[in-house]
Amino acid sequence: MRMRRMTETHWNRRARAPRRLAAGSAVVVSLATVLAAGCGSSSGSSGSSGTTKLSGQTITVFTQAPTGTGAAEYKTYYAYIAKLFHQQTGSTVKWQYSNSGTQLAQTIESSVATHSGPDIFSVGSSYNGTVYGTHSFHVFTAADWAKLGGQAAFQPKMLTMAGPSASQDIGVPFESIPFVLAYNTKILAKAGIKNPPTTWTQWVSDAQAIQKAEPGVSGASFSPQDPYGPWKPVWSYALQSGGNFTNAAGTKATLTSPQVQAGLKFYFEQEYKYHIVPQADLTWQAAQETSAFLAGKIGMLAEATYELKPEMAGTPVASDVAFAPMPNVPYGMTARPAGGQAAESIVSGNYYDIASYTKNVPLDLAFIKAATSTQTQLEQFKIFGWMPVTQAGIAAVEHASSAAVPFIQAEQGSTPTSFTPAWSYIEDGILAVIAHIAQQLATGQGYSDSYALSQLQAENATVQAHLTNS
Repeated sequence: MRMRRMTETHWNRRARAPRRLAAGSAVVVSLATVLAAGCGSSSGSSGSSGTTKLSGQTITVFTQAPTGTGAAEYKTYYAYIAKLFHQQTGSTVKWQYSNSGTQLAQTIESSVATHSGPDIFSVGSSYNGTVYGTHSFHVFTAADWAKLGGQAAFQPKMLTMAGPSASQDIGVPFESIPFVLAYNTKILAKAGIKNPPTTWTQWVSDAQAIQKAEPGVSGASFSPQDPYGPWKPVWSYALQSGGNFTNAAGTKATLTSPQVQAGLKFYFEQEYKYHIVPQADLTWQAAQETSAFLAGKIGMLAEATYELKPEMAGTPVASDVAFAPMPNVPYGMTARPAGGQAAESIVSGNYYDIASYTKNVPLDLAFIKAATSTQTQLEQFKIFGWMPVTQAGIAAVEHASSAAVPFIQAEQGSTPTSFTPAWSYIEDGILAVIAHIAQQLATGQGYSDSYALSQLQAENATVQAHLTNS
């Protein structure tokens, strides 16, 4: 069962049932009340003024619970970090576990309000904007970064989602989740295709060729009813066309822009116009899409992660899957228009954020140093297949496994999403629009430009209200 091709967090990627870190509207509305109150201090100075003793202390880290099929791996991983941290500092890690993004949002809300709680939070990349908006998390100083090896020690793209600027970072990345194209080499070869597509025009023509050469196999697929993932291809297409979900300053919602409308329409044209995606996919979630790909029923799978590799073991396609960057040129074009970005993958991963009320920032930094050390970056790749975030970690993982190279290249070429406290509303809004249109198409109604625009207008107004008030 597929659990990984969602947004960039532990919660939705590895624990399939819970909502993503950018929690649902009811929780975020409550958290937004705390944001408006401006509790805490963005400087983090209160934490820096406490004890600097590193030995004999205990810090609490809020992170994903070791549950489900990966429970044993999580326990191994947490024990590894805790042991290394203790060896280096003489102090102890107390893990505080959660099973959902909702619980994360509630814990942050209560911690901000009471100025007490976990010292460190594990947070997804797009959620860092919401965390920053609380003004209750430690802002990393130049001296802090020096203790971690300096900002130059980290993969630059991952730092684009660490804070609104290089001097205002509130998160340190510890793993990356790049997205790529997975394709069945055997199926493509039978269709006479030597290389994976680099443009969306090639994507369509290749998918059609696959279906002609291999009746019963779909050239491509999607899962518009999935509650996590389908916003990403719309976002990519919009950016490749020169648009985005917000303006550059992050002050204006642009969900009704021509580029976003075009991205949304192309997403569904794959089914109703180009017929490279079966109508049955209109009701699919991600697990069904992956299952069909692993059964050899789909030629090309968009937005795949490295964690697809262990899922391939023992399947009919185990020796036939390769990976490549996602297409990066809009349909009907040979090059991106002015202002267009490659946007093959979002900057996606998980970060450690330090609460401003913590009593021992130096010890918190020591934990993050242990968690981002080269040995830990390599160990977490061996345990989970997580991509590294430091330059030394990248070198170590590439040396250990050449299979990781396409994913590390995708990480290095990734594009950040808007750094904004309103991101959860943006993502929820696009997901809702996609789900509504998919439902209409599934019941025999045609694609309506006016209906799609009306849906985008409603979500755009919601996002704009929170951008204005943030």
